[in-house]
Amino acid sequence: MDFSRYFEFAKGNAPVILSCPHGGYKKPNRIPDKTVGPQIADKNTYFIAKLIISSLKVKNISISHILSKIHRSKVDLNRPSQSESSFNHKSIEAQTIFHSYHELLNDFAQECVSNHGRVLIIDFHGFTKPYREYPDVIFGHIFGKTLDLLEDPKEQDCNKYWGCSQLQSEISKYFKVDDGLTLTEHNLSYSGGYITQQFFKKNKINAIQIEVAKCIRLDFQLTETLVKAITNALVNLNS
Repeated sequence: MDFSRYFEFAKGNAPVILSCPHGGYKKPNRIPDKTVGPQIADKNTYFIAKLIISSLKVKNISISHILSKIHRSKVDLNRPSQSESSFNHKSIEAQTIFHSYHELLNDFAQECVSNHGRVLIIDFHGFTKPYREYPDVIFGHIFGKTLDLLEDPKEQDCNKYWGCSQLQSEISKYFKVDDGLTLTEHNLSYSGGYITQQFFKKNKINAIQIEVAKCIRLDFQLTETLVKAITNALVNLNS
C-alpha cells in the first residue's frame, strides 16, 4: 500500500516522534464522511508540525513523524476504532487509513525504544480558547499516566518527567501552559485522547498530547515563537 497517499511520514535519528492526526486537508469523494463526531480540522497543525520538523533539521536533529493528510471529516485518528466518530464503518479505505496510522506510530515507537532505550511521543492538536484567561497550551497525558520516564529515577517529582519538563519550561517562557499533571478546570477535556492512551503504562515511552490555541495557530509570529520553543525543548532533550 502507498501510505504516502494518506500520510507524510519518516523515521528519524532522535528518540522523538511527532504525530499530527487532525491537520489533514484531503477529502476524497470515494471515502464517505463520518456520520457523527467533530468534522472540523485542527487548522494549521499540519503546517506547524512541518515547521517543527524543518527547524530541528537545521540543528541536525531528525525526528520520526507521521502527519495525516486525510481531513478529520473522513477519518478521526484520535477516537477508538469501534466508535462511529472515528470513521464511516462502511468504508474499507477509511478503516485501512485508521489502522495503518496506528500501526506506523507503534512501529516507530518500538524502533525508537530499541535504538535509543526511550522515546517521547508528541501528539499535536489544536483547540479554541473559550475565554481570554484560558491557557494557550494544554498538555494531556491522563494526568501523568502516559509518562514513564523521569530525568532522575530517584526523584519522584512530576516536574522531572523527561520531555514534559523540557517542553513546559520552554513553551511557558512565551505562553500560558497547563502542564496537565493535576486536574484543573481547563484540562479535563484535553487530558489525553485515544492516541496517547495507546501508550498507557508502556515502558520507556512518554506520550504527551499538546493542544495549542487557535489564536496562536492563526498568527504567524506566534506560530514562529511556538515552533522556536518546541525546537529548543527537543534540542535540550537530545543534548
